[in-house]
Amino acid sequence: MTRYLLSFLTGALISLNAGATESYLCVADLTTGFSFDSAKKKWGSAMFRSEKKLVVAKATQKPYAWEVKEVGDSRPGATCEQDFNEAGNLFCSGVFDLRFNSRKLRFLYVYPIGYWSDGDKGGPSREGDNTPALAIGKCSVI
Repeated sequence: MTRYLLSFLTGALISLNAGATESYLCVADLTTGFSFDSAKKKWGSAMFRSEKKLVVAKATQKPYAWEVKEVGDSRPGATCEQDFNEAGNLFCSGVFDLRFNSRKLRFLYVYPIGYWSDGDKGGPSREGDNTPALAIGKCSVI
């Protein structure tokens, strides 16, 4: 009897796990971008600390397929209208953009705000308040 119960529970756990939606934790390895030197009044290239951590999970709001949140933030920074394509690629956009490949478990993150949008007359930010950045890294299934 115990053997049958154990077999039943193992089968139930496997089927639950097979139907579970995957989520991914993505951690940046390298981050580069541009920063504004207020003393020289000039933009230049910059290397940043790679502290970016993102969670890619099935979307909680329609019509999106997936959403991307920075760890510690409850709001999505990017949403993905389509599911993964046949090559395993996912394309997401919002405050930042994310390109993610589920087969290679690699991502490309782009924060495009700053430089072109800072310092506009009447705008909410001054020149250099935002720093455009590009990060690459790896993801793992969670």
